[in-house]
Amino acid sequence: MTDREHAISALSDMIRSNNEKAEKNQELKDWFNNLNRDLLQAIETLRKGA
Repeated sequence: MTDREHAISALSDMIRSNNEKAEKNQELKDWFNNLNRDLLQAIETLRKGA
């Protein structure tokens, strides 16, 4: 697995974890959703090779 693939995997794991935390803590749900949006953008950037 390349460094890029490791990074994508780690970011994906973070998103899954954040989704679980958001479900448990409604007060922070918007914050986690915004964070996940940014993480998804990072994944897309890595996939494009930028």
